[in-house]
Order: sequence, then structure tokens, then C-alpha cells
Amino acid sequence: MRVLIIYNSDFSKVLFRLPKQTKEIYSPKTINKIADALRKKGHYVEIADGNIEIIDRLKEFFSKGKGIVFNLSYGIQGEDRYAHIPSLLEMLGVPYTGSSPEGHTLALDKAVTKILLKYYDIPTPDFHVFSPSDHDFSNVRFPAIVKPLKEALSLGITVVKDTDQMKKAVSRITEEFHQDAIVEEFIRGREFSVGLIGNDEDVETLPVLEFDFGGDPDAIQTTYLKRHKPIEKICPADIPEKTAKRMQELSKKVFHVLGLRDYARTDIRMDLEGNIYILEINSQASLGETGSFVTAAKTAGYTYEDLIEKILNTAVKRYPYLLEG
Repeated sequence: MRVLIIYNSDFSKVLFRLPKQTKEIYSPKTINKIADALRKKGHYVEIADGNIEIIDRLKEFFSKGKGIVFNLSYGIQGEDRYAHIPSLLEMLGVPYTGSSPEGHTLALDKAVTKILLKYYDIPTPDFHVFSPSDHDFSNVRFPAIVKPLKEALSLGITVVKDTDQMKKAVSRITEEFHQDAIVEEFIRGREFSVGLIGNDEDVETLPVLEFDFGGDPDAIQTTYLKRHKPIEKICPADIPEKTAKRMQELSKKVFHVLGLRDYARTDIRMDLEGNIYILEINSQASLGETGSFVTAAKTAGYTYEDLIEKILNTAVKRYPYLLEG
């Protein structure tokens, strides 16, 4: 199979710079590792930057034969950036891995995600959306989690204990991320993730992974910890089989409710009484080798090369003509 990997590295190649810039990016090391994994499986691979030059690169690549885009682009700037490259590929009729523009947009907006979860009776913490101009915080219960409305990777996340702390956190998010803040009920307890691979009724749930906070029910993951003091991961998580299955079932339901495709990862908290809450779902789960998604896949028996191949083949099945000839 001919594969064009699209990711983002040069953020300067746009017509105009917007205030809202992405803070997510794959390292060249990870991109090259994914490319090498595909090559080891016998695929022809090229790599392209998802910027102003991408249409020319697509025309060049597909002029030489059919193939598929392995989408690893988080977008460069602006609103709903996960959906930018998928939207372009949809318009051009180009097959690609990962979720649709709609799926990415729904999953990236934490409030919309939680509204849908509540509608479908999927447990998720109560929440409010605030901007600095809001003044009525009477319905907020403390402690609470404050984070940007449309970001991932635990960017900007903080725990607040009173209204003053919350106001400062909301203002900081608006200033730094140029968007509203979502304030949600803080669930004291343990934190988990569940990876998913597949489509429709053929969705595989990976083993439940726990983030080891050393028994501290008030600990959370932050971007700083991820980058500078990685938290130990326990996979499979040390929980009863019934609890693990419940987490996997809920994760699969979220995947389907949001109409996601190919692969994703849920974030989950379990309170001190054993109640499970879906925090969010990442429609573009990191394929970094030390990340929770890859760690869970390895626990399930996948090599790194097998995992990347599995994601590719899962996407290819949605485009039957790629298998012809």
C-alpha cells in the first residue's frame, strides 16, 4: 500500500497567523518511527507537512497511483483544528486514517461531548462553561477541575478550591488558549484510560490502563507531569474484571455515540465508591511509543509495527477500492 503520512512541523507556512495556535505536535522521532513501522510491513511511505503546500504534495503523491493518507495532523491554528486536514481530504476525495471532521469536532469540544454523554446516560462529571465575563458561579461545587474547552493532552488543566481560584484559572485559559474554560466536578479517586481500535460493531477495546498516583485520590495528570515527570502506568489495571469490562463497554459506547473511526482513547475516573465517570475521549490518541494507547496495545500483544499496521488496515477496510487490483 502507498501511504502518505501527514503531520505538522512548520507552522509558519500559512497565509496569516491567528492568535489560537496549536500546542500539540508529533516529534520527528515518532513520525519516523511510524513511517519505519509501515515500511517494515512492506508499505511505500512518504511524509508531508500539513501546511499551505499540502495540496501540491497530495497531487504529486496520488498522481503516481492510489494510496491512503495516514493522518497524524493536529492542525496548525484556529478553531476545530483536528478537523482541518480531514476536511480537506474529504473535499478532495482522498482516503485517510482516523475520524471524520465531524467526529473530531465533537470530541474536541468537551462540553458538546459531555452533553451527548448525558443524553445517552453515560456517566460523566457535571460541568459548566465560563468566560471571564461570567459572574454567576453559584452552581459550582468545589474542588473543581478547570481546563480549556477545546484542548487535549491535559493542556491548561488545574484543580481549584474556591471561586477566586476558579476566576483566575478561567482568565488564564482565555488569555493563553483564546477560548472558554470548562469547569467540571472533580472526581476524587483513580484515573484510567481505555484504547479502542476498529469500526462499527468490530471495535476492539484494549486492556484498561491505570495511571499510578501512588494512592493519592486528589492527584491528576498535567502537561508538566507528562513532559517532565511521567506517571507510572499499570496495564492491565489492578481492578476487578467486572469493573474493567464496564469501563471498556462505556468507552465503546462513547466511541459510537460520537461517530469516531479507526482508533481513539477514553480518559476515565473512578471515585472512592467505585463509580465510573467518562471524562473525555481523544479522537486522535497519541501513537508515541511511551503513551498510554501504545502501552495498552503492547499489553494486548501488539508489537509497535503490528499496531500501526492494524490502524492502517482498519481504515483501508472503509475504502474497498483500495483493495482492488
